[in-house]
Amino acid sequence: MALAPPLQRFVDDELGRAGALIERSMAGTLTVLRDHGGLTPREREHQFEIVEALQRDAARYQRRFVEALREAVQRTEQEAVAGPAGGGLELMDESRVEVDIEISRALQMIDSTAEWELRELQTFTSTLAGLQHVSAESHPLRPLAYATALWEAACAAVPHFAQRATLLRVSAGVMAGLLKSAWAAASSRLEAQGVQPGIYKTVILAAPLALPERGAAPVARPGNLRALLAETSRTGGGDDQQVIELLSRLFALIQADTAVPSACRALLARLQVAALRVAQQDRAMLDAPEHPVWQLMNRLAGAASTWPAPGDKRLAGLMNFAEAVTEEVSRAAAPDAATFRRALTRLDAFLGEQLQWQLREAQASIDSLQRNERRELLEHVLSQRLSEQMAPVPASPLIRRFVTGTWAKVLAESMLRHGEQAEPTPSYLKAVDDLLWSLQTPAHPQSRQRLVALLPGLLQRLREGMALVALPEPEQQAVLDELMAVHTVALRQGFRTSAPAPLTPQEIVQRMRDEVIPDTPLPRPFADSVIDLASMDTVPADFLASRPMDGSFEESRRRLDALVPGARARLFLQRRWSVVQLLWKSEQALYFLFAGERPGQTHSITRQALERLDAAGLLQPLEEQPLVQRSIDALLNQTPLAP
Repeated sequence: MALAPPLQRFVDDELGRAGALIERSMAGTLTVLRDHGGLTPREREHQFEIVEALQRDAARYQRRFVEALREAVQRTEQEAVAGPAGGGLELMDESRVEVDIEISRALQMIDSTAEWELRELQTFTSTLAGLQHVSAESHPLRPLAYATALWEAACAAVPHFAQRATLLRVSAGVMAGLLKSAWAAASSRLEAQGVQPGIYKTVILAAPLALPERGAAPVARPGNLRALLAETSRTGGGDDQQVIELLSRLFALIQADTAVPSACRALLARLQVAALRVAQQDRAMLDAPEHPVWQLMNRLAGAASTWPAPGDKRLAGLMNFAEAVTEEVSRAAAPDAATFRRALTRLDAFLGEQLQWQLREAQASIDSLQRNERRELLEHVLSQRLSEQMAPVPASPLIRRFVTGTWAKVLAESMLRHGEQAEPTPSYLKAVDDLLWSLQTPAHPQSRQRLVALLPGLLQRLREGMALVALPEPEQQAVLDELMAVHTVALRQGFRTSAPAPLTPQEIVQRMRDEVIPDTPLPRPFADSVIDLASMDTVPADFLASRPMDGSFEESRRRLDALVPGARARLFLQRRWSVVQLLWKSEQALYFLFAGERPGQTHSITRQALERLDAAGLLQPLEEQPLVQRSIDALLNQTPLAP
């Protein structure tokens, strides 16, 4: 959907000013970097390289910023029509979410600094967009667009993540101050052009409620209707009349809650009469948040809020089913708690069926993630065993990393594809023993002759294994070059050594007497030590303890362990906030699969990546409070205390 022409002209004007904006931002960023302003010790390590890169590639840095802003506008228009891009299995690991975390921090810095100026500007852009009320979505150049553009510019200027993160943080602070002035100036220009600011949509509540003054602190009250009923009991009137008034005011607040889709609010309104009848005969409903009446309303509102995109077939299916359920409840001759409990049971069953349907749709992704988890566990155990096997072997760091890292991947991949007994797995297992032997060739001619015969086949197996895991060609060559140097030394020593004179019988006997027999048995060949690895079904004890855990990560781990399929949340992923629903987590909880905002869209995330997002505050509950409770709290805080 294209922007409205007046808004398009304004956006084009803002994009035309972006070049001057980033030029001033870069100048301010250079000043901060040179003056060490607010830099942490770790950021100072990259200061010189960043300053040098900005001075050298200033034009590229500024050009990429402007290009990224234009791309943000195009992306906003595309998502307005088709929704966020999705499809296919794209695994988000820890390295990828680190980018989202850095961008979210820059976004928050800009948003908190220029919040009021942005809100004022949105009153004008909403008018330009032809909206009746102010909308934060009316202006495509929001803080996220600028934060993302600064990141893209940083990527164009400096090569390493740590440098990019430092540059983004510093430039976001400078840009925040510039945008504060720029957005205020833009509002003044629009006002001078005769554009009338829109008005924020206000909620008209049923009398006699009055909205609290702006900035007033909420009054702490017990979070139930019975407390409010007791406070207002001195005002006169029958008890039933007070209940009727309270529930009428409560349902008015529920109808005004824009966090719930309008179609769902309409269905909730149909439950008002039945809820009132239950309250008149069952006063426990007024102070029991677990009462079936409130549970049904909360469950329906929470489920409907999971799919905010218009036209979502999941939301349409839910609304069709909920309409039949609410119709049955509202038509009941004598509704009671059991009536709502039966409706809640039916709704839960339907939501369970929807979850199973989404799981079936995502089965290919689940199979792939299960395979990934199996591979990761195998790699970990194999790497441990290879490290033990390598301990007494003299080897360079490169070769040691190759054996314990890359070759562990090769073995795990071959075991998963072909099994432990089928080729080429046995050949890859034997390659470990041959390689380790070749790194410590005994100094006698027979060993060197064996090495000459062994090398062609060994190197061929190494090449095949590296190709199996798609090791980049430069890394393959580095390993082969390192091995060539080691083997060349061993072979040259052999050619330089003349054949020893035959030993006399007496010398042979003496050598046998002098031979030292080790107290401990020699380690078994690696091929013999790998037995039934593919049957492993538990996470190794230290597998999840590779990262030092502070309090925030420990708390994140507990929250992730508590997540169950069907749970709903807000997640900042791929540079935007999304509403997601957990579809599946792997048996060992190393991988999570979420349903996205669009049908068929999924997000697959590693556990470590999700822990990082949670610890950074980028994984949040969909609702801080259920619909009914937040409406009750609002009702309590808006009602004067009884004298």
